[in-house]
Amino acid sequence: MTGLSSRDLRRSAPLAGALLLAASSLTGCVSSSDIEGLHRHVGDVEKKVEALARQSSSKEEVEKLNQNLTKQVSTILRANADMGTRFDELTRELQSLAGKLEDANRRLAQLSQQIAEAQARMDSPAAPAPAIVPPSVSPAAPAPVPAVAAPRPAAGPADLYNAALGDYQRGRFDLARQGFEEYVETYPKTDLSDDALFWAAECWSAQKKPREALETLERLLKSYPQSDKASSAHLRKGLAHLDLGEKAQAIVQLQFVVHEYPTSDEAKSARQRLRALGSDSR
Repeated sequence: MTGLSSRDLRRSAPLAGALLLAASSLTGCVSSSDIEGLHRHVGDVEKKVEALARQSSSKEEVEKLNQNLTKQVSTILRANADMGTRFDELTRELQSLAGKLEDANRRLAQLSQQIAEAQARMDSPAAPAPAIVPPSVSPAAPAPVPAVAAPRPAAGPADLYNAALGDYQRGRFDLARQGFEEYVETYPKTDLSDDALFWAAECWSAQKKPREALETLERLLKSYPQSDKASSAHLRKGLAHLDLGEKAQAIVQLQFVVHEYPTSDEAKSARQRLRALGSDSR
């Protein structure tokens, strides 16, 4: 038996009552109380049909509203994902520019040092000329010794660091990471040791390896707790957790940045990410 719509029910209720009334009148057995009871019954049926129609209409409206909300949520999520990707790209560009600035400053310092050393050599007294041996009864001259090229001096810490930074800026991330790690192993207690670990982690991130980047950042924060890269390292940890799909850990890490470094650029970036994730940035 097929179902009737609410409109069909509203139309059929009065018709059924009329048919019943006509059939009863033909038999001549209908009393006034029977007619009143039939009217009441038909009225009740009409009320139930109206209520059913209102419920059906409300259900359709709720369904349409849910569909619209689902579309809006999907649009917002896609927009947030696109924004997060662009934000990561801008962060990497800023980090690269910062690295280039550091490189330029160090090269300038090296040039200044070279100029100072050259000036010092010019100001120092000349070495005395070697004594001239008179030509009389001079001993036989020894056989000439073949010239041997002097060994190249080993690269210093600044040279090693700058070479790794140059590789990073040129997109040679694997080679750059090896250089930064070699720097930390060789010179673990310089002012640039923590910077080298930070850039090694950035190399991992650029190679889409967030787990390795996270481990390197944790090593940085453990080995150099007073590093000036601490705020950036904590922020990058939060982003690495996001790349790994670990949303809860990412939110905790980003909130830590906001709480511990509230006036920093990293805190501003962390607040933006937390808003995109729908989390409170307190």
